[in-house]
Amino acid sequence: MMLRPNFAARGRIVHKMLKRKVFFFILSIAFVLPLAGYAQSSGVKGRVRNVDSKSIPNVEVTARVNGKVVRSTRSDSKGRFTLALEPGTYNIAFDAKGYGTGVKYDVKVKENDFRDLGSNLLMTRDQGSLILVKGIVFDQANLSVRQAPVDLYEVRSDGTTRKLQTVYTNAAGEFEFNGIMNTAKVRVTASAKGVSASSEIDTDSPQVYRTVIKLPLEHEKPD
Repeated sequence: MMLRPNFAARGRIVHKMLKRKVFFFILSIAFVLPLAGYAQSSGVKGRVRNVDSKSIPNVEVTARVNGKVVRSTRSDSKGRFTLALEPGTYNIAFDAKGYGTGVKYDVKVKENDFRDLGSNLLMTRDQGSLILVKGIVFDQANLSVRQAPVDLYEVRSDGTTRKLQTVYTNAAGEFEFNGIMNTAKVRVTASAKGVSASSEIDTDSPQVYRTVIKLPLEHEKPD
């Protein structure tokens, strides 16, 4: 005798299995959603800039506990970041290419609160990756010229220039510019009393470059 399949019984079994799967699916959602909401309800946020108040993109922002990284994120094109954290106390570190690591210590994060670390989290340039230009300005008598404006220009490959900084010589005729990066050639121009002189420097690697500028200027004799 050929056995006929019991379609009704099989249907009841399939129905029970589907009910169990739906139940466990709903249960898993009910368990996960509160955790997800909790994870996003507290943390830190802020904006990273350099000493010239320019935003720094792609900064790696890490939260550390006892030296161990527990979570990290990166700043956007405007230097802004948001880092979700559980309530606790963290050291928040900031790392970016060409900058020294910055750290805010003992940052307390409270439940249901995103702590704002501010919009002026300043990072300073790493001196080891900078081009530093220093020098001195003399007159025709080889005496120093004080309070002379000195301009620093980037010299592009097509010969055009872009002004980067302006400083003034000190009482000894010396000057020093803030560090710059990724500039193959610069021009330093000093001026005083309607005359000027320039010096061009190949700056193909990060280091300290020194120059002497001699102005076609007669030395003023004291009265």
